[in-house]
Amino acid sequence: MVKSYHIAKTGSDANTGTKENPLLTINAAAKIAKAGDTVIVHEGEYREWVKPYAGGLSNVRRITYQAADGEHVVIKGSERIEK
Repeated sequence: MVKSYHIAKTGSDANTGTKENPLLTINAAAKIAKAGDTVIVHEGEYREWVKPYAGGLSNVRRITYQAADGEHVVIKGSERIEK
């Protein structure tokens, strides 16, 4: 069964990843996404290395990571340093 997982800055990695109960990190979705699934990232700045655990099976059945329509998403592998 193909699924969509939602990521939002207001989410929690204990959530199910639905639009109403989004995950907090992209990596949480990367751990559970399977070939054919879509990971939809909502507005915000995400400071994490994204390490997909599974790949796709072909160009048609791959895991797709995308920004939510009309929303600005920034993914940075760097850490913010506070003085």
